[in-house]
Amino acid sequence: MLLMRSFVFVFISFFLFLSAEETDLLPNETILIPMRDGKELPTDIYLSKNNPSQAPCILLRSPGGRHAKSAKAYTFLTQAGYTVVIQDTRSALDKSGKTLPYWNDGWGIHQDGYDTVQWLANSKYSNGNIGTIGISALGITQLLMAPTAPPALKCQYISMATGNLYHDAIFPGGQLLKNQVEGWLGLYAKDPSVKEYVCSQPHYNDFWSKFNTHKLAHQVKVPAIIYGGWYDTFVQGTIDSFMARQYHGGDGAKGKQKLVIGPWTHFWPASTKLGDFEVPKAGYAPPIDISPQRWFDYYLRGTSSGAQTIPAVIYYVMGPFDGSESSGNVWKEANQWPVPAKETPFYLSPDNHLSLSDTNEEKEIAFHYDPKDPVNTIGGRNLFLESGPKDQQILEKRKDVVVFTTKPLEEDLEVTGRIKAKLKLHSDQKDTDIVVRLSDVYPDGRSILIADGILRTGTLDCSIFDCQKPHEFEVDLWSTSIVFAKGHSIRISVTGSNYPRHEKNCHATHMPEANNKLYVGGKHSFILLPVVPKSTIVNN
Repeated sequence: MLLMRSFVFVFISFFLFLSAEETDLLPNETILIPMRDGKELPTDIYLSKNNPSQAPCILLRSPGGRHAKSAKAYTFLTQAGYTVVIQDTRSALDKSGKTLPYWNDGWGIHQDGYDTVQWLANSKYSNGNIGTIGISALGITQLLMAPTAPPALKCQYISMATGNLYHDAIFPGGQLLKNQVEGWLGLYAKDPSVKEYVCSQPHYNDFWSKFNTHKLAHQVKVPAIIYGGWYDTFVQGTIDSFMARQYHGGDGAKGKQKLVIGPWTHFWPASTKLGDFEVPKAGYAPPIDISPQRWFDYYLRGTSSGAQTIPAVIYYVMGPFDGSESSGNVWKEANQWPVPAKETPFYLSPDNHLSLSDTNEEKEIAFHYDPKDPVNTIGGRNLFLESGPKDQQILEKRKDVVVFTTKPLEEDLEVTGRIKAKLKLHSDQKDTDIVVRLSDVYPDGRSILIADGILRTGTLDCSIFDCQKPHEFEVDLWSTSIVFAKGHSIRISVTGSNYPRHEKNCHATHMPEANNKLYVGGKHSFILLPVVPKSTIVNN
């Protein structure tokens, strides 16, 4: 029964997401809500169908504007007895595009989220209990609001978002997410000076700390469902936001967060496409009701919906995307994240194998980086570029890509958790990029991308090592959950670019090529995979 309810929720959400603009549902009222500095923000009110004056209120704060499809999709909650409120943020109102999105939505001089919640709680539009909901940008505004701890805020429902913009949305690994950042600012901050300001700060600093909610998790006081997808551009930010609030949150938040990760891209469920494949039918929804109505009924109405009994972590373990047999493509539950796993090194060998055992033989493998001919992006965790598990064979044939592959596996191997590559490398440039891709190699030769990561060495503190000598660098590939099936192989590739997902490593006055040497053999270079014991309980 619960499984059916969850499936129904997904398909209803899918329909509403696609049809919200076409139905052109009109608000009952549009009002101006004053902020602490006198600024008034236009806000649409969609009244509950039942006893509006006694209804709890669900708030969405939209950098894309009140009429964005991603905001209006949630107006169906009025049918469940909630008043739905959608507000323009300051950046949405600035048609010149000079206002930096999110600058006024957190804990700074202006605290527009806090002010809106408290105003609504004392208005005729709610019974004093406020929840928030929203996906992507509307999820980010929720995360930024949470540390301000407005007393009337009771819970949140956060989708496909991050609470740390520098590390998870703009400069992961120190290199600009070019296509994503330029595309997003082109929509919501059109003035070139905004882009120039944002892109000119590749180092984490005081400016970026103002968009890092994790450091203020102890101020958060409310429970939340936080969900994302393994191929969502914000997946690591989703996980890290959950962990910060779950383990370091204040009273009312600590221990009361729920994490849900499915086999989805950023645009699920509006798109069922998953790279070269479709989202598996088993992956459409978890076997537990995680619907907004169940969540809000418990925390805003105090009903016995059982939302508090939802497991702390519900995650989908991916398997072969072509549907072939494996122990993957199942949902699992856990009481914590990360789940128990053994960090297992797979060593890069001189003969281009990836192996559990190292070798005494050592070798330097050269690869060249040319910014005029970068290795291009094919799939992965993207926003505007095609996302998902796509075949990497065409990239792996390039001379500037070094590939290491295991022998075909004799049994299924589950990898769940954060993946990091530790590579010993030397470059003739102090500032160069190291890109690592992890793939699942199918018996027919397809090399399907599972995860990737980047490190820009120029953003590291060279005082801790000699930039002109070989050094061990750590490349973060973020987190995933995948069963590499029996007969499949595990592959990593190492190169110097991933364009246009990331900016090319270049400077304003010149575009330096880089000659790189990767040290393999011995214990020089390896990838750490969190291997899950076979005894892990599966709920399907």
